[in-house]
Amino acid sequence: MDHELRPDLLPEILHPVSAYVAPAELRRGAGVVSRASDRGVLGPALVATPLVTVGRWRCPVDSAVFADSGPARGHLFVFPRSSVWIRHEGQPPFVADPTVVTYYNIDQRYRRAALSPTGDRGEWFAVTPDALADILRPLDPAAADRGTRLFPFAHGPSDRRSYAQQRAVSEHVRHAAVPDLLAVEETVLDVLRRIVALAYGQGPPRAASSARDRDLADAARAILARRFAEPLSLRAIADAVATSPFHLARAFKRATGATLHGQRTELRLRAALEPLASPSCDLLELALALGYPSHSHFTAVFHAAFGLPPSQLRGRLTLVQGRELVARLGTLRP
Repeated sequence: MDHELRPDLLPEILHPVSAYVAPAELRRGAGVVSRASDRGVLGPALVATPLVTVGRWRCPVDSAVFADSGPARGHLFVFPRSSVWIRHEGQPPFVADPTVVTYYNIDQRYRRAALSPTGDRGEWFAVTPDALADILRPLDPAAADRGTRLFPFAHGPSDRRSYAQQRAVSEHVRHAAVPDLLAVEETVLDVLRRIVALAYGQGPPRAASSARDRDLADAARAILARRFAEPLSLRAIADAVATSPFHLARAFKRATGATLHGQRTELRLRAALEPLASPSCDLLELALALGYPSHSHFTAVFHAAFGLPPSQLRGRLTLVQGRELVARLGTLRP
């Protein structure tokens, strides 16, 4: 027998818990630079619905909580903007840079070590345990049996589509007078579905790597994270990590599935998306700051990666534009 949908129950069904949208001055702020020890100041929630929360984290190196910010307050996934060393309790450290997504189960303890002089900057997203379990179940049927330890990994790859999509959500949340909460929820869950599939190894196959390969790759990632705008040679990076150029190139490819040049390009492209959100962004200045010798070179690399020139995206990284960008990326080679 079909159940009749009673109009008097619609408000309760549609809004079981009130959504929270931070004041405009907090959402549109340039970024918190406080040295205070209050995590709520450094990483405020900008929008929270009954399903997802979107926040921003800005922690300077000299903050009282830089090394230890305390346990995670929910099931979180984070897209770093800067680069930092992260070590989850009982696990080896790893480089968290803009090509990585970091994952935290509720009450996860972790420590942080400086890598970028700008400290630790990024956008964080939280989802309810039941929503997370639904997303993980097709990939990991045992996930629900782990209690609160739903994420079985500390980090995973961040594909270009997901990075662009979460940047569009963040810009929308920051600048829209009234954020579209349905679109925010749907987009956050879509991003999460894609990145956890990659973290579970559902992406392109990767050659087997050794602990030595992974150590060399992490050391090289740390160098590129700090110096991606510099014209570094393979020899210079190999000398810095005390190995041969040939061995470093092979080890990096086995450990990450990417080339050193590809890693540097990804760091440059993702760094470009933040200034491009401003309509006053000077493309020549941006190209030179990212390490490209000319505006035309930067434009060619950006167009090949995203399917449109940077001038077309400047000042227009909205949710609608983000969806168009993701659609374009779906037709391009990764």
